[in-house]
Amino acid sequence: MTIIDLDVVRAHLRLEDDYPAEQIEPKLAAAESAAAQFLNRRIFVDAATLDAAIVAVPAALTAAGVAHQAACEAAGAMEDYVAGCEAHAHADRVYRAARVTARETYEGIVMNPQIEAAILLTLGNLFENRQDVQQGTVSKLPIGSTELLFPFRVGLGV
Repeated sequence: MTIIDLDVVRAHLRLEDDYPAEQIEPKLAAAESAAAQFLNRRIFVDAATLDAAIVAVPAALTAAGVAHQAACEAAGAMEDYVAGCEAHAHADRVYRAARVTARETYEGIVMNPQIEAAILLTLGNLFENRQDVQQGTVSKLPIGSTELLFPFRVGLGV
């Protein structure tokens, strides 16, 4: 499910009301995902949804920890050392991904006009351009969404 209403998207893209949603939704989901990845945080439609997601984090982390421990024990019991190492590494990656999701949820942000504009700008670019560069030139297409998103970015690693 996307966080921007399809009617808003259709208006932004100047599409007719009967334009098929299944042709819009994958690109909208990609634009929203790109914004969230750039921000290093999850984007929520409202404060209540953010609060509910934060409340669910401890249980999700606990479940991930239990699954990680079980997977590590199973990996340790494997007779093939290499297979055991790979299984253990996979368990670590899955647990690390759960921790990243938890951090991104705790750092979550409620949709605001700048974030919406950045997502719609990215969506318009995805919808209109089928490649990274303009025909006949090697310059990248300007998107501008990073400038809109940057003030809300967390975890810059500095």
